[in-house]
Amino acid sequence: MEQNASNTVDQRSVGERTSVIVVPRQRWSLAVRSLEAVLAELPEGAQLVYVDGGSPDEIRRQLQTMVEAAGGVWIHRDCILTGNEGRNMAMEFVDREFVVSVDNDVIPHPGWIDRMVECADETGAGVVGPLIFHGPKPESANIHIAGGAIEIHDGVMTTNDRHHSYLNVDQVEDQLERRETTQLEFHTIMIRADLIREIGGFDENLITFGDHEDLTLAAIERGVGVWFEPAARITYLTMIALDENEIGYWQLRWCEEWNRTSLEHFGRKWKIETSSGWPVTARLWGTRERTRWYHGRNKLYKYGGLMVRGLNKKPATAKMSRHVEERLMRRRTDVEVQRRVDAGLPVPYGPSAA
Repeated sequence: MEQNASNTVDQRSVGERTSVIVVPRQRWSLAVRSLEAVLAELPEGAQLVYVDGGSPDEIRRQLQTMVEAAGGVWIHRDCILTGNEGRNMAMEFVDREFVVSVDNDVIPHPGWIDRMVECADETGAGVVGPLIFHGPKPESANIHIAGGAIEIHDGVMTTNDRHHSYLNVDQVEDQLERRETTQLEFHTIMIRADLIREIGGFDENLITFGDHEDLTLAAIERGVGVWFEPAARITYLTMIALDENEIGYWQLRWCEEWNRTSLEHFGRKWKIETSSGWPVTARLWGTRERTRWYHGRNKLYKYGGLMVRGLNKKPATAKMSRHVEERLMRRRTDVEVQRRVDAGLPVPYGPSAA
């Protein structure tokens, strides 16, 4: 793979070369905690662009105050936004060499951006991803992704794996080394701004699935290095109960229509089958994800939630449960759908559905 590493030493600081864009992912309640951590580890002089989509008033006020106090750019829409919608909004303000895309539910570790910039400078990488942990606390040692692998054979994505996923870092620390990879995830990714512009921005038809796969495949197709940098580390906060007012957000974020249309678009774009290989696994995962943290707590609709959670565990019964669950949750998601309609944005179902 062609690399573009330069022997010229860039005299600018890491901050002067970096834009950090924070975008919404699937909930609001962790956003303030995450932004506090991002600001604490933001390199001096870095540009901050924050995109907020539909957060409750109190959270919105806190976020806006923090962003403006830090001299950042504040962007707000009164409805849920997808990750790629948020990234494209932020890119209108980006004026640096590197773009670090950060979801609003992650905690960065010290030196995270410095290590990714070092990797890009030394390898010529166009895309760099950190070691990502997951868990309810920032000090979690459980690995979410340490690079990964995508393989496509005869129009079928046979492999879409995350390396060392769910292992404790102590088990594999001696195996973690900087290397080229074909899979990263958008929890945090650093990308050269020129590459983003060359590919025409982030594909907003990839609403749930395929967004980070699209980025890495596009970079590789252009001969631009995609690298995993284990010295850069962040924690993706998981297994934390949803607030009552964000359940509809979570359900809409992983709704069946968005999952289906995302995978179909990804399949057409990269000429892969959606009836076999990874897209089938992803569709089932998305069905289960809607029920992962809250249905089993009997908080939403008691025995109906437990029933759906059980049905979602197997492909055959998940097909039936999808319809049942969409009906059960419609009263919550309809509120979020209407907000997108009012904002003139595409919605997953209803009279204004795209």
